[in-house]
Amino acid sequence: MQEKELLRKLGEETLYSAKGHFKACDLRRQLITYTIWSCAILNVVGIIGIHPIADKWISAVGLFGTIALLIWNEGEGKNYRAKHKEAAEKYLALHKEIRSCYFLNTYDKRQVVDLSKRVSQLDQSEKPEIPGFARKQAKKSIEKIDPETDNWFLNS
Repeated sequence: MQEKELLRKLGEETLYSAKGHFKACDLRRQLITYTIWSCAILNVVGIIGIHPIADKWISAVGLFGTIALLIWNEGEGKNYRAKHKEAAEKYLALHKEIRSCYFLNTYDKRQVVDLSKRVSQLDQSEKPEIPGFARKQAKKSIEKIDPETDNWFLNS
């Protein structure tokens, strides 16, 4: 019975981590998209013209925003989404193994210990930090009744 409870806890942990990394990818993609559109709109407003001095300032903000986005995305941000997606996929694959073991009832203690060790190793591996907002979004998504997420560990 202890093994069953450990599997449930491991399943919960891996799903929250996977979902958090996926949400971090989504948030970064949305942030980049909104920034691009905002800068484009500012530049269009500057071209159309409101007032000669205001037009220059609006266009300058749009230009500097675009340059800042390019610089920000070139540094650490370049692989940000790829690293989060990679970590999410690893957690999700491990989660599916844990879920399968939990429901098949054909596990032995060694298998559960092995799964626990693999979760610990993945937790300790180098991966990007999940932002707080992504954690909240993941928690919200997991805890609501939603076909997107199989939250079997909450109902067990």
